[in-house]
Amino acid sequence: MRARIVVCGLVAIMLCAVPSALALKLGDAAPPIKVEKWVKGGPVDLESAKGKNVIVVEFWATWCAPCRASIPHLTKLQKAHKDDGLIIVGISSSDKAEEDVTKFVKSMGDKMNYTIAYENREEAQTSKAFMEPFEAEGIPHAFVIDKQGKLVWQGHPMIGLEEVVKAVLKGDYTVESLHKVYLGVKKAQKERADRIAWHGKLYLDMVAKPDQVEASRKKGEELFNAIGDDPQDLNAIAWTILTDEDVVSRDIDLALRMAKKANDLTNGEEPAIVDTYARALFDSGKIDEAIAQQKKAVELAKDIKAMRAELEETLKRYEDAKKK
Repeated sequence: MRARIVVCGLVAIMLCAVPSALALKLGDAAPPIKVEKWVKGGPVDLESAKGKNVIVVEFWATWCAPCRASIPHLTKLQKAHKDDGLIIVGISSSDKAEEDVTKFVKSMGDKMNYTIAYENREEAQTSKAFMEPFEAEGIPHAFVIDKQGKLVWQGHPMIGLEEVVKAVLKGDYTVESLHKVYLGVKKAQKERADRIAWHGKLYLDMVAKPDQVEASRKKGEELFNAIGDDPQDLNAIAWTILTDEDVVSRDIDLALRMAKKANDLTNGEEPAIVDTYARALFDSGKIDEAIAQQKKAVELAKDIKAMRAELEETLKRYEDAKKK
């Protein structure tokens, strides 16, 4: 059974020290982008971009779940500001082989619609030049370079990047003001996460007690409303309802609604979420629909070997159940 994490954190990676890069700070000229291969779009030259483009450089990997979760966000941001001079560059510097990245990007098609590059993880010149001065040890991690070629912001792409990009494109910013934007978004996200965690704890406490069935259903609806339109949180809670061994009273209807909403929000394109939706359908007795969705999950994960094998095993279980 695969593990699910309710609150996604950063994926730790170890980097080798490069003393010459340690002097880099926000406001300085950005290091050059040197990669082994431009997989999609590019090449992007920072000198040529001066005066014309704002550049976002994001470090990611095909195996990194939080990285995959940020892909739709980056694609949407690139589309919204392409005509304003924004160029987003995703650099894989932690994958074993260029072939892995090429296959993944090809399978994503327009769902990953920004510039993609690959650099050998043994050398990782660009990754080291950007990441090490800020002691950034996790991916995904993004950097913003303004039209003067200066590095003006760094952080997680799901925390304030959109707001920072808008400010830099308008030209109304300082390094300090961009940091305040980041802190504001981070605070709002934490407050929201705290609210969801509070509702979630109460709900999970209730569903673990046989005498709290009715109360847990009411609290479940409050949790559903508190989560809103976050597909990852919806997916995580739905999976917990469906599979957690401590849950005595499983509200399958709530899990199905949460899973369906998460699937709709991600356009049925995230294999783990489609898998949860299929499980909710199966547990609701809708076996034919569950099989159809599980087949989609398997197809979506065709380039993610470990996940695909697990999804195929689940599909077989659903198909065997139909034969009985």
